[in-house]
Amino acid sequence: MSLFHTILSQLQDKIAKESTSNETMARIISDVVRTTINPDQLTVKDTVLRIKAAPTLKMAITLQKQKILQQLQAEGFNIQTIQ
Repeated sequence: MSLFHTILSQLQDKIAKESTSNETMARIISDVVRTTINPDQLTVKDTVLRIKAAPTLKMAITLQKQKILQQLQAEGFNIQTIQ
């Protein structure tokens, strides 16, 4: 049972960290674009941030892409591309 609890604890820590990261990234993007981004709309794989949003919102994000990337990197996120 100890091994199970260890694995479960590590999994919970990873989920909590990912949730906090998504909330922080959503806040940064929301501040730059001046609209609300839900953390559930964000997924990160390697150095790519994918945003599931309406086309008009994606265009606004694309126009501010460099500023968003700079702020994300300043917060310590290793994001190189936004899609």
